[in-house]
Amino acid sequence: MKPELSYGLLGGAAMVAWTLAEYALGIHNTRFALGQVTGWGTEVILLVMLWCLLRHQFTRLDRYWVPAWEGMLRGALASFVAGLVLYIFLNVYVLFINPEWPDLYLEWRVAQLRATGDTEDHVRMFVRSFRWMTGPAGLALLTVGLYPLLGGVVSAGLTLWLNLRHKEPARLG
Repeated sequence: MKPELSYGLLGGAAMVAWTLAEYALGIHNTRFALGQVTGWGTEVILLVMLWCLLRHQFTRLDRYWVPAWEGMLRGALASFVAGLVLYIFLNVYVLFINPEWPDLYLEWRVAQLRATGDTEDHVRMFVRSFRWMTGPAGLALLTVGLYPLLGGVVSAGLTLWLNLRHKEPARLG
């Protein structure tokens, strides 16, 4: 199996496990303020997965230098696979596992916005955008669309950083 596919599947599975852990701890039903911080966990998992993939490329290929465009393409592909896994899971999550989560979060967030004195138009705009983002099209854009873009950009930088940090093995004789 190609490393991009295996690392993408592994990263997607880790993101699913992270989301299920948040659900099991009640972060998606009662601790929404904490959820705003822990929600970044999936992106951190994506970055760690990309670093492991690119580090693996250096050791597997026994190369001193990997071009940034190659790292970018590999990272974008692995991020696309991870995004697909997460997209499928999030649709199942919102439809079957925790269908009340969007409503509970909206209730909490709207109360916060109104307490800070935001206008009713701003509150309605937030509700519309949140409903769209938790729907199939919004989830597709956020996971399948933006994750490969983020993965490609970060992978290019990680590849350059790994190129500079990689030490060429000493040759004897």
